[in-house]
Amino acid sequence: MDGVATTLVGATVRFTMKSAEYDADTDDSTASVLKNVTSGTSGGVATITLNPSDTATLAPGKYYYDIKVDVASDGVTVYKMDEGTITLDASPTNRLS
Repeated sequence: MDGVATTLVGATVRFTMKSAEYDADTDDSTASVLKNVTSGTSGGVATITLNPSDTATLAPGKYYYDIKVDVASDGVTVYKMDEGTITLDASPTNRLS
């Protein structure tokens, strides 16, 4: 942390995306997309992959996300690493060929 790569072995990296920036949902059950990555490296690298199926049923619009690292995967020491917005864009063309 603090700009220095640290081990993510044993940690859980949590990606959460919601349609509202703030809510009272304490277990993230209303999240649009949830990802938990537990395959981090000792060099501080974890990959969060969003697949087309993760957003296929979502309405176009603005969504809010954050990425948190739960150091020991126990909910005790958690750091917010990033936050921002994602815009899902609609398209009038749906055919693939």
